[in-house]
Amino acid sequence: MIPSRMALLRRALVHHAKARHVRTAGSARMRGLAAGALGLILVACGDTASVRIVLPAEGAMLEEGSSVTITLEVSGLTIAPAGTMDEGTGHHHLMVDRDLPVGGLPIPTFRGQVHLGGGQTEYVIEGLDVGEHIVIAVVGNGTHIPLDPWVVDTVRFVIE
Repeated sequence: MIPSRMALLRRALVHHAKARHVRTAGSARMRGLAAGALGLILVACGDTASVRIVLPAEGAMLEEGSSVTITLEVSGLTIAPAGTMDEGTGHHHLMVDRDLPVGGLPIPTFRGQVHLGGGQTEYVIEGLDVGEHIVIAVVGNGTHIPLDPWVVDTVRFVIE
């Protein structure tokens, strides 16, 4: 039997809520993989809304000191400025080297969580350290709460 989307999401969120210890780069990669898998599961289950991180490419190797342009595209919904509460709309949030936000609550804005409230579909990240990085795109509604079902994508890249 295939678990329902909500059962999978509950398991991921319960695990996320229980994990309150220091994590290694290896576990960061696993969280990124899990977030990407969650996105694929939600899309595979017939949900029409999806987000895709077009740039940078998965596994891209970028030069130290270079800025990273994150380019996003969606299908099945319309990107609109924050505050827009029309059905089928939302706006982007980027988790840069961070976990998924808590579901059902507004996504806060602080270092590593970028709010694209103007309806932007592109963002430039500067000043990333050398090493592996993960960006998770999360689409939120007009009040910054992640859409239900979640609309997410993940990309991993390296600054060398």
